Amino acid sequence: MDGPTTSRHKVVFLIATVATIFWGIIGFIDAPNRGHGGFQYYSPDYLVQHVERDGPADLAGLKVGDRMRTVKGIPVEELPLYSRWPLSVQPRAGQSLRIEVERDGRTVPVDVTYTGRPVRMLHVGGALIGLAFMICGLWSLFAVDSSHARMLAGVCLAAGLGIFAGGGPYLGSWDGVPAHVSAASMMLFVLLLLRFFLAFPEPGRLSRSRIVTGVIYAPLGLFIICLILELIFHPRLYNAFGVAASLVNVLYGLLALIAFISALILQRKKIAPTGLGLVLIGVIVAVAPTIVAMLGFSFRWALPGSNYYALALAAFPVFLVLAVRKQAQTAQAQMA
Repeated sequence: MDGPTTSRHKVVFLIATVATIFWGIIGFIDAPNRGHGGFQYYSPDYLVQHVERDGPADLAGLKVGDRMRTVKGIPVEELPLYSRWPLSVQPRAGQSLRIEVERDGRTVPVDVTYTGRPVRMLHVGGALIGLAFMICGLWSLFAVDSSHARMLAGVCLAAGLGIFAGGGPYLGSWDGVPAHVSAASMMLFVLLLLRFFLAFPEPGRLSRSRIVTGVIYAPLGLFIICLILELIFHPRLYNAFGVAASLVNVLYGLLALIAFISALILQRKKIAPTGLGLVLIGVIVAVAPTIVAMLGFSFRWALPGSNYYALALAAFPVFLVLAVRKQAQTAQAQMA
């Protein structure tokens, strides 16, 4: 039976899950009304770095390499970068925006008529994967009474928050906050996944070490400090830490994979009853198609339906929950 602390944790987790999904739904509903200009400039020198072919900006005559001068008569030096324009500047669908750019030493006016933001398969697929993680987090916490289930619930919540936080409604100058929450949550997801595999199916010496735990969480603490500094000194530090964060995520993801492989080797005679077999199936079913899709994109292979391969990631948390439940059943049987 759950104690009062466990019950309170479940309520907090449920509220956090529902709030995160609700935030994502609001953003999804609002997306078609948000203006889509079809261009980007994210460099501190205010150069246009991307213009979508046949998009609103392209049709208006904006070109890659143009230097932004003013937006609605406001010098760009007085504005945040493109993704954080104030709500008073960011157009809605159907509205026009007067931009002045510097091109070949001349000031060129450009009137961009914004369209509705297109809903891409990438966004829909990401939402489905995030929803799968959030639901599986609830399933793990409420259906299985074990420390592994609670750890897995944290993994799933971090993954869902990482996907949904940046997909909410546009907050204007404050839009960097949910974007940073998303980035920090994705790093937390990878760190928690590593901790999970260090402790599953049986906690090892590394999982009990406070030093190891501190080392695991240290990059996240440093990254959060960097994100706060980026918000304070925007745009000078815009995206200055993105590459380092990606490297940390890849490194800890590889460490999580190594921890899982080590568990397979140590528990090779008990793969089925410990639930590791289910995790292995989940890795094969969920991760393999995603890797194939990434390789196909990199090498431009014509793979049928490759845009949908990554959706298999939604199966990964399902197999993790099944594995945790199997391990809990085995542990209860051994105690009986």
